[in-house]
Amino acid sequence: MDTIESKVSSTILQQTRIVEVGNRTYNVSPPSTATLILVSDVISKMPETKLDNENIIAESLSIAKDCKPLGEIAAILIIGAKKLLKNRWYLFGIDKLITYHKKKALSKFILEELGAKELNLKIYELLKEMEIADFFALTTFLTETNLLRPTKVESKTTASGQ
Repeated sequence: MDTIESKVSSTILQQTRIVEVGNRTYNVSPPSTATLILVSDVISKMPETKLDNENIIAESLSIAKDCKPLGEIAAILIIGAKKLLKNRWYLFGIDKLITYHKKKALSKFILEELGAKELNLKIYELLKEMEIADFFALTTFLTETNLLRPTKVESKTTASGQ
């Protein structure tokens, strides 16, 4: 089991870890906040559903066609935001295009290679390192701070009805 110190050390040093998908292995860097933001954007495009436990198979199959983003989520977690968002535009954007196609190809490969249970475990395994609780605490704090600030300051008193 990793200690907090070893996790912090590996994050600071950007040490990679090996993630296996099918017959391929990938060196995955520790996830960043930018990676979480990209993943969140893809999640927002997934269908909103509440599955009925009594009819879960039929309902799951009815939304399966809309769940292609699951492969994209796993691909983003494996590739990382730093590589996906790099600002190099050599040779008329070819570098950016190659990165886009790598993500698309990896997403397709993941969906073809992994079963639902494996995909669930792989995404969970990649997300658990993201310290989502800390991200949630930060965003909640900032949202509450934003809600508490005054939005309009009245400089003079007006009579009722005016």
